[in-house]
Amino acid sequence: MDNRENAQPITNGKSGLRRLGIIMGGIGLGAALAYFFSKVRGRRQDRSLRRSFPDQPVDDRGTRQDEAAQILRNLRDRAFQASDEKLALALGRPTEEISAWNAGEEIIDSDVVMKARGIAMHRGVQIE
Repeated sequence: MDNRENAQPITNGKSGLRRLGIIMGGIGLGAALAYFFSKVRGRRQDRSLRRSFPDQPVDDRGTRQDEAAQILRNLRDRAFQASDEKLALALGRPTEEISAWNAGEEIIDSDVVMKARGIAMHRGVQIE
């Protein structure tokens, strides 16, 4: 008699449950990681949305923050070949501060707006 015909796998049903448990654990871990990363990403976006600057005029002309940011972007694009580094040098400010203004992360003060208008007038560039 041939033993191969009567041979059955040496599993007793526990290996199938073990495999199922491992798969379910992996799915659970993946779901937990996806939830965690979505929360972290959401917090970063919420921080930028929570930052609301006062809607007070920046200078004596009544320029608001969004208008001041547009003035700086126009000056950078039209007079400094769209270079934050060159604009930072002209304004006497660090490049990181220029980037933060463009991203809306910091308040633009009146001194910067006055300097930007003066530079634009000196270079003959229309920024408003």
